[in-house]
Amino acid sequence: MQNKEHRENGSDPFDRRADSRTEDSRIYGPGDDNSGIYNPATHGPGASGGASSSRTAVAIFVTGTVILGAAGGWFLSPRGEAGVPVVETLAPEQVPEALSTLNPAAQQTAQSDQKGCRFPMGFITAFTPGNPSGGTVIFRTSKYRSPPFHVTDQPQRIAIPNPVPGGGVDLLSADGDAKGLMVSLFPTTRMEPVNGTSTVKVIWRPRPPCKS
Repeated sequence: MQNKEHRENGSDPFDRRADSRTEDSRIYGPGDDNSGIYNPATHGPGASGGASSSRTAVAIFVTGTVILGAAGGWFLSPRGEAGVPVVETLAPEQVPEALSTLNPAAQQTAQSDQKGCRFPMGFITAFTPGNPSGGTVIFRTSKYRSPPFHVTDQPQRIAIPNPVPGGGVDLLSADGDAKGLMVSLFPTTRMEPVNGTSTVKVIWRPRPPCKS
């Protein structure tokens, strides 16, 4: 197969070996000056109501900060879920090197994308650490099926078309028999096929805009 031939003659640069104060914080209420000096206005017998109000205000502030932080993190994430690994995006200039790892139909589509942005792709790095003989694996998404790859303990980069160009979550599966199979996503994920297959959720980043 084309990707196998490239690996054997070392001519495929894409299918390459991977070299894979703190400070004490204080919250000060109204009238506190961070000086450590007793202030009757804020610490005296008649200040209990003010102190209680201050604590309530601080609690509301902290709660609001946590909620906003969580919401902001969600909106800034690539429409994903917490703990779900991310597929790295393949840069347009890397496409020619990656073509040999695609199936024939995807190769043809990628070659016709002259701007290198209408057919977005990601890449994974597959290997079987501690298992030099490895095994044969096919990778699948909801819209793509790769050619078979003989994966060993030597990392191998493989291009995968992006099934959700707008960004989002999809399933990535490994079919075959490769004991100890690891796939370098972000973070690296164990995908050893059990009963012939292994599937994980992955996040795909949004396709970058095409340059005019």
